[in-house]
Amino acid sequence: MFELARLVGTPPKEIILQTRAGHSIPNTQFCEPDANSRARYDMIRKPHSWIHRKPACGVYNCFGLVWANRRTAIYDEQSISQILNDDGYRKLRIDEQPLPGDIVIYLRYCDQVRDTYHVGLIVYLIEQRIGGKVPWVLSKWDGVSGEDIHEIRDVPPSLRDCTIEIWTDRP
Repeated sequence: MFELARLVGTPPKEIILQTRAGHSIPNTQFCEPDANSRARYDMIRKPHSWIHRKPACGVYNCFGLVWANRRTAIYDEQSISQILNDDGYRKLRIDEQPLPGDIVIYLRYCDQVRDTYHVGLIVYLIEQRIGGKVPWVLSKWDGVSGEDIHEIRDVPPSLRDCTIEIWTDRP
């Protein structure tokens, strides 16, 4: 997935980005989206009941939204693992309730190799009649989409068969 962004001509602009432990994280900044990219984003949003937070924009992707304060895009799977480890994240235990500020990781395993497709930030929980509280997540679907708030499982078709993990930096 990350290779596709490199192949389509992502600009080589990079900022200094490090984990809490001081390890450098490779990154790049996207150009602003063109009219076709904006139209594609509008089509992706159309069938969903997402809360639209920000229109289509460049510079950062979902990983940059969560870990680089909307300043850049992160592509490397090893970097994602490095951030999770160095910044003190842990996978939520089955008996723990997610809280705002925790992160949701959408991933697939292929031949036991982890491939992270998307990350989002839990912004609030909504009580359901049956089944407890459901997390709502702030997401940026790619480097040229906008930001949307959505129910944890209400995602674009490309993410529907992903495994969902919730991680926290809480002790």
